[in-house]
Amino acid sequence: MATDEVEAVLANWIEQALDPRGRLSDGISPSAWVVAQFGAWWRARIGHDVNDAEHAAFGAHDELMRLGGWAFFGEALHELTDVRDSIGDLRRVLRLHDEPVS
Repeated sequence: MATDEVEAVLANWIEQALDPRGRLSDGISPSAWVVAQFGAWWRARIGHDVNDAEHAAFGAHDELMRLGGWAFFGEALHELTDVRDSIGDLRRVLRLHDEPVS
């Protein structure tokens, strides 16, 4: 995804939020509305990629375990654990509520 695409999407929502012809629901600030719109758009754009990364990390872990496990690949398995933890953190921060791969 290009940076200019993100900028264009945000610029559009900022313009909509500040347009005097429109009206946001009572209690919703323009900034809160823009954040909500962007969050939903962003999650839809990257959710599949996060799932793919998580699936690949679990697959690599399973394959290393099949080939000899911790005795042969301890450092790589440790790094994969860090990758899986980081993907889980991204999932929580980005509010990607799909069930994690296992």
